[in-house]
Amino acid sequence: MSDDTPETLAVPDAERVRELLEAHVPLTLIADLTAAEAVPSQEILEKEGLPEEEWWQPENGTPQASGDGRS
Repeated sequence: MSDDTPETLAVPDAERVRELLEAHVPLTLIADLTAAEAVPSQEILEKEGLPEEEWWQPENGTPQASGDGRS
């Protein structure tokens, strides 16, 4: 390979991306998280603020078990 040839993903990295996609993680989020010049989440929070609806919070305040060993 020449020095100007782009590197390809190593097989373990590609496998991890596949697993994330199967877990319904948005491709755009995966791309943002793996970008060489990623913006820190604190900076995004300061710029955009919290959403009005806290969709990540359980309705009754108690985390729900997913049934697969993870909560």
